[in-house]
Amino acid sequence: MRRISRDSEDSSALARQAEALDRAVVEGRFAEVGDVEDSFISGAIGPDERPGLGRWMREPLWYEWDAIMVTSLDRITRNQTHWEMFADKCYQGGKDVICLDDPALDITPGNGRMVAYIKATQAQEYREAIVQKRRNQTQYYRDECLWGGGTWPFGYRPELTEHQGRQRYKLVIDPVTGPLIREAYERIGVQGWSMSRLCEDWNKRGVLTSQDYQRSVNAGERKGGVKTDLKGARWTTSTLGKILKKPILQGIAMHKGEALLRDGIPVRWADPILSDEEFAKLQVAVVALGRHRAGIKSKSSPMAGVLYCPCGRKMYENGSAGKLNTGEIRPHRYFRCSSWSNGKACEFSVSWPQDQLYAMVEHAFLAKSGDEEIVERQYVPGRDNRKRIEELERAIGNLSQSIALAASPVALSSLTSTLERHAANLEELMAEPFVPGRWQVVGTGQTYAREVVHHEGLERAGALPVRGRLSTLRLGSPQGPGAGRDCPRHFSVGCRREGK
Repeated sequence: MRRISRDSEDSSALARQAEALDRAVVEGRFAEVGDVEDSFISGAIGPDERPGLGRWMREPLWYEWDAIMVTSLDRITRNQTHWEMFADKCYQGGKDVICLDDPALDITPGNGRMVAYIKATQAQEYREAIVQKRRNQTQYYRDECLWGGGTWPFGYRPELTEHQGRQRYKLVIDPVTGPLIREAYERIGVQGWSMSRLCEDWNKRGVLTSQDYQRSVNAGERKGGVKTDLKGARWTTSTLGKILKKPILQGIAMHKGEALLRDGIPVRWADPILSDEEFAKLQVAVVALGRHRAGIKSKSSPMAGVLYCPCGRKMYENGSAGKLNTGEIRPHRYFRCSSWSNGKACEFSVSWPQDQLYAMVEHAFLAKSGDEEIVERQYVPGRDNRKRIEELERAIGNLSQSIALAASPVALSSLTSTLERHAANLEELMAEPFVPGRWQVVGTGQTYAREVVHHEGLERAGALPVRGRLSTLRLGSPQGPGAGRDCPRHFSVGCRREGK
């Protein structure tokens, strides 16, 4: 049985244990019935609860072995209570423990078991010392705004720098992923993209996810070859949403999923990728996407839910492929009346050529609204200073207590100046604690007629793919057949059978 702990060892320890155990099996002429490896499993976890060893401590594998071999006692456990339970279970089951660095180890009741118990106690103390050292180190890094290791926040990467005479890591904006965060803000917060659309775009472009990007950078910097292969993970709206909601994008330090506070104020440990206003605007857009964009398909027709057959039923985009005498396959795109789903043919026509209906809608739309100016909705972010006010009030309260207890004139002067600065900021924020965000309509200076002409010109020049003339228009949905005919955005397109 082999085990390593994430706290103090690297994976090479597993290979060294394996070599020692293989030699012992050959020299002792043992019959090996199983090889157990628990990678990155803390010694504080009981043997019965481990993914590897735990299976051999239960039926039916419990009856397949007579002894367990380890290089040292702490590979079994670093907890004295767990060791006592493990040793007693093995003793009651007639099993033995072979410890390579202590051949005289005895699990039978008596002096041998007492010595083993003392060793387990020492192993537990060693583990607790490691845990405490790691906690102290993490706290020091947190206090000094240093990077303590782990998965990089998307948009940032650690960079080695001089800190108090020693080489330490600090977070800096990554030259690759930092601009991607800015792109996500522009696309979603400003241009109104959905997260699924952005994920689809990033997946097509081969943008690496957070952990895959970190693996690729580490592999490029590590000598001796790639240690960890890329997983090939794809972007999803869930993954992207979690990244875009984290205050780390403002340069704010995170602790246990929350913004780290000091004296009631968020700690900034890196340069912000997004300003506070931009981050607030992005949050509004992300929340709105989840509330208003459910069920929207990225590849749906712009006429979906808009086009009605003269019989009063909705029409849907459809297509088929026909084979010519020359062997050429020619696609046919058309709109189909939904009457076919009821098993009854439409009294007018089951299908209508797509190009013909697009041309009819375009003509009707431009005749009525071609000279109207195209307008866009722009979001004007609000200002919510209430949380900041609470933070400052809490910070002022903490500083007031510290001033009352301060004995040093230097400390008193520093605390007083900080208190005065917070008080000035608080007074400014209290004058305008909350201003709600709003949408405003802004003209583009372009009419619908000019936009359509420009779009068709680009299509003829080959700058845009020809996908239908209304590919740039989005029409609202009427409440029923023929509804909203007085509104330039609503149409009920069709013709009578006797008409041309």
